[in-house]
Amino acid sequence: MKQELHSAIVPQRRAASAWQQWLRFPQKLALRRTVFQVHLWAGIGLGIYILLISVTGSVLVYRNELFRAAWSGSAINIEFVQFLMDLHDNLLAGDVGRTVNGIGAILTLLLALTGLFIWWPGIRRWRRSLSLRRGIGWRRFVWDLHSAIGIWSFALIFMFALSGVYLAFPDAFHSLADPTQPDLVDDILYWLAFLHFGRIDGIGIPCDGPGVCDQTIKAIWAIFGLAPAAMFVTGSIMWWNRVLRRWRRHGVAAANRCNPSR
Repeated sequence: MKQELHSAIVPQRRAASAWQQWLRFPQKLALRRTVFQVHLWAGIGLGIYILLISVTGSVLVYRNELFRAAWSGSAINIEFVQFLMDLHDNLLAGDVGRTVNGIGAILTLLLALTGLFIWWPGIRRWRRSLSLRRGIGWRRFVWDLHSAIGIWSFALIFMFALSGVYLAFPDAFHSLADPTQPDLVDDILYWLAFLHFGRIDGIGIPCDGPGVCDQTIKAIWAIFGLAPAAMFVTGSIMWWNRVLRRWRRHGVAAANRCNPSR
């Protein structure tokens, strides 16, 4: 009986201890270090895709303005706008590109979630991680910048990625509809699609036309649409510092050991 009680208590204590460590000193958790490596390498692997989708999506927030400019005879032509749309939606590869885009959106969604997991600095320091500090080295500044951009833009990045998955695989989402409440899922997916393009008038909030409200929403969407691109740039700098610089130092050290006369 005592052995059974001990066997039941030990896992609970370990779980409580791990939870306390996560709340106070998450940097010491082996799981966090593992997730960090996954996040680091996944970000590099997805980097070009994220950069492409981020920049084209930010530009296409103003697709209506671009089309109007094209029709008015400006230097922008309709074929260029359609090219950007096809690049963003289908990667210039039709249905296959749309599928690849959906998979990329799923991976971006996972990248955002792992980034949120890594960002948590502990219950005593989380407020400090919301801003940029002064008087620190440039490497630490890049880390702070990456973290601050990530946490402040997480909600919109998550929405962009999730709605991107939906737009690539709509049938999979519609299959989740509850037969007893089909309208609920339909409404959520309808809102998700409109939010992807920054058209909040489509979800019942009047904000259409060239007025201040419409332009403000578009500006917010365009700025935060560039957040993944900024995350890729700062993440690449961190990857260079943490990986390539170490490889380079180890390579130089190995070459010096092999040729001590150098």
